[in-house]
Amino acid sequence: MKVTKKMVAALALVWVLALLTQITAFASNGDTQAAQAGATLTLFQAILVAAGYWITSSAFTPNLGFNFMRWPLVGGTLVGIIMGDLGQGILIGASINLIFLGVISAGGSSPADPALAGWVGTALALSTGLGPQEAIAIAAPLGFIGLIGFFSRMSVDIIFVHWADARAEEGDIDGVARMNWLPGQAYVFLVTFIPALILTLAGAAALDALFNAIDPFRGGNADWRWLRDWFIIAGSVLVAVGIALNLNLILTRATWPYFLIFFTVAALAQVNIIAVAVIAAGLAVLHIALTRRTQDVGTD
Repeated sequence: MKVTKKMVAALALVWVLALLTQITAFASNGDTQAAQAGATLTLFQAILVAAGYWITSSAFTPNLGFNFMRWPLVGGTLVGIIMGDLGQGILIGASINLIFLGVISAGGSSPADPALAGWVGTALALSTGLGPQEAIAIAAPLGFIGLIGFFSRMSVDIIFVHWADARAEEGDIDGVARMNWLPGQAYVFLVTFIPALILTLAGAAALDALFNAIDPFRGGNADWRWLRDWFIIAGSVLVAVGIALNLNLILTRATWPYFLIFFTVAALAQVNIIAVAVIAAGLAVLHIALTRRTQDVGTD
């Protein structure tokens, strides 16, 4: 069966609808949910988190890292396993992933670094007991911090090309081969693993102290609750922006009705998210089949 743009758009719409129903649940529970006790973050766990972030940028594992582990949903799941809270890791990772739905890296340009936001953001959220909305507000700036390392790599790697040229002029073939991987990958390790390790260890203590001071559920000053509420609101707004960017790419006159119908049903009827996804997937297949049949009849 040939995969068409309409099929991809329909399936993507089903996925977005499933995520939207989860966000609706977050919005209804975020303000009243008491803060959970954070998981203990050990040095070994922080090293594993930093190593996971390094893999997302390493040329040794391009398909596993950049194409798979780079996304917050995957990173959050793995961090949840590392820290012994798989369910919360998936929940936070999926929430962070929502703000990066429209992120596309083209050439040497990228609007944000979802990998740092997913790996370190989830680790910080789990270690300090933050909810999904607060985790999103923390992860968003991490995504921009990650760009510092990304763009520095794009600039510094030019130096290594000249090193390879110098060895080529000397006839050192082995040296040329080394310059094509050794210094570049060493620099990747320097700007990914070390910053991620520092952010994970230092950020956990700083965030824990901050939310203990502003969150009444943790015994903090009630006068500073507005700051905690700001984190929740900011997280919700960022999610809306991420979803809007994605919908701008996939919504057409043919898919708008599905979006409106299933979002309304999921929000008002509290239908199980799996049931919504299954029904929407079935309707997507029917829509594609009927559209093709109409086109075939028109051609005849």
